[in-house]
Amino acid sequence: MTRIRTSKVQWLCSVLAFLLLSPAFSQKENELSFIFVGDVMQHDGQIEAAYNKTTGTYDYDDGFKFVKPILQQYDIRVANLEVTLAGKPFKGYPQFSAPDALAETLITSGFNVILTANNHSCDRGSKGVVRTLDQLDKLGVPHTGTFRSQEERDKTYPLILEEKGMKIAMLNYTYGTNGLEVQKPLIINYIDSVVIKKDIAKAKELGADYIICNMHWGTEYKFLPNKYQKTYEAVCYRSGADMVIGGHPHVVQPVIKKQIKGEDKLTVWSLGNFVSNMQTRPTRGGLMVGATVKKEGNAIKLKEVEHHLVYVLKKNEGVVTQYYILPEFDYNKYRPGFFDPTDLTRMNQFFSDSRKLFEEHNVGNKEQLVAENSPTGMLYQKYLTGYYSVQIDNPDLSVLFDKSIGQYMHLTVDKSGKQCLLSGVCESVEKAEGIKHFVEDLKLSENVNIVHVTPESIKVVSP
Repeated sequence: MTRIRTSKVQWLCSVLAFLLLSPAFSQKENELSFIFVGDVMQHDGQIEAAYNKTTGTYDYDDGFKFVKPILQQYDIRVANLEVTLAGKPFKGYPQFSAPDALAETLITSGFNVILTANNHSCDRGSKGVVRTLDQLDKLGVPHTGTFRSQEERDKTYPLILEEKGMKIAMLNYTYGTNGLEVQKPLIINYIDSVVIKKDIAKAKELGADYIICNMHWGTEYKFLPNKYQKTYEAVCYRSGADMVIGGHPHVVQPVIKKQIKGEDKLTVWSLGNFVSNMQTRPTRGGLMVGATVKKEGNAIKLKEVEHHLVYVLKKNEGVVTQYYILPEFDYNKYRPGFFDPTDLTRMNQFFSDSRKLFEEHNVGNKEQLVAENSPTGMLYQKYLTGYYSVQIDNPDLSVLFDKSIGQYMHLTVDKSGKQCLLSGVCESVEKAEGIKHFVEDLKLSENVNIVHVTPESIKVVSP
């Protein structure tokens, strides 16, 4: 990638942001928002579906494009990586090793915190634990839950995030690792009341203003928390945590905003699946839970809590089969046949079942829907029908991970398997022309074209 001066990049990106009319909204400086999603999994069917035989790579990006604009509305975006990145041979259940491209897509989709302590942390032994950490380090993304040594844990845990004048401590624990263990010096964070208490005390010593415990726990396929979850939720709050966010059951469980000793707390018992190949009625989707905290004097207080339901749709798109992660929206209105009747019924069942559970058990939060005429809804319409964009030929894909420029780029793949690095989702050639000029000034490529992108093809319309 050709380097240009940082000040120029910042200026160009500010103009590019205006041209792109991003659906992300700006928040007040004294407010910080979080979004948590459920289990990121890779079963054999997903790995096979993502393989692009044209390029010999794995393509996940388009599957995440409908949730990306929602993620971008939040400051801290947290995902549970319930696979190892242990390298080949790639394999799904019961001992997962996913392609590195999955983690890359998580980052380019907007996630900026990755959790690694779960029951599949040890699936590929010590090598799997270490290589997973190595790959996340290469991507430059903060992560927590597993460690190469006690020294590393002492140095990096709790994970402290500093945003908008607030210090947030992120903790992560699992109930177990399916009976598999790794040898010292490697460390997996297991749920233990003594350890949790010490870790929260350390977070306070480090000056944390707000403490979040991410717990991998619960009984699979059960819709309400069990005694174990309730016991350790109490341990977390008694020790000084402010939020307790859970996963593992592969189904959604209630979201509860509560008061403990006069302070607002948030418990999410289970986020369900974010992306997987599970096919029973309640496992075909999950929750994205958003929460905003506000600094008031020396205190940080929990304000709005909302949730977004998402459904996973497996759909053949040529060489690559995508596992789309989809909020509720009338997709067939803009792309007839996007959902076949069976999948449409299944999606409606998942949303209906989840809402019935939440109506009875949720407390203090509201559901967020994608309105047809909202910026996100209008973006969906372009994805489903067609849009104009700027294609960068012979790209250096590392630009996707550039903190200044990457957010204005996206990777897609046509039905033949050709990968395309694009900037902009525009309704006209004229608007794409403006983006083209600024992309040319960024000197990312000697050849930049305006293209028309549809579900069927990507065609050059203007050199």
